[in-house]
Amino acid sequence: MTTAFEYLLKSGGLEREEDYPYTGTDRGGCKFNKSKIAASVKNFSVVSMDDDQIAANLVKHGPLTVGINAIFMQTYIGGVSCPYICGRHLDHGVLLVGYGSAGYAPIRFKDKPYWIIKNSWGENWGEDGYYMICRGHNICGVESMVSTVTAVRT
Repeated sequence: MTTAFEYLLKSGGLEREEDYPYTGTDRGGCKFNKSKIAASVKNFSVVSMDDDQIAANLVKHGPLTVGINAIFMQTYIGGVSCPYICGRHLDHGVLLVGYGSAGYAPIRFKDKPYWIIKNSWGENWGEDGYYMICRGHNICGVESMVSTVTAVRT
């Protein structure tokens, strides 16, 4: 996400999705139109990997961007995801929006502390578009690339 924030600082901002929709294919290069900028990045910073610091930043600044290994997100249907083995190769960006102290983790057969993540795959995925993953052990790399951004609406 920090690479994207750096690009947004240099380019001046980003367009609304309606003006520059995601197509999933290469359509002959960038079609960015500066006259349609809807928001820009004023500043961003990287947050410590310590889960208590991440939680404090979340409370202070609101949603945080995080990188995650999304392998277990693809089959998620509910509860707290606590896979025993999950690589830390980050391949997906999501928003960290909250946390809890005791959510049921089916694979562990007990309550575990967790992060609440908002995903971009729509409300029909996960728990109304949200994913809960164990907190405190950097499971799937969720605590290894956390950042906060100050955005400005234009």
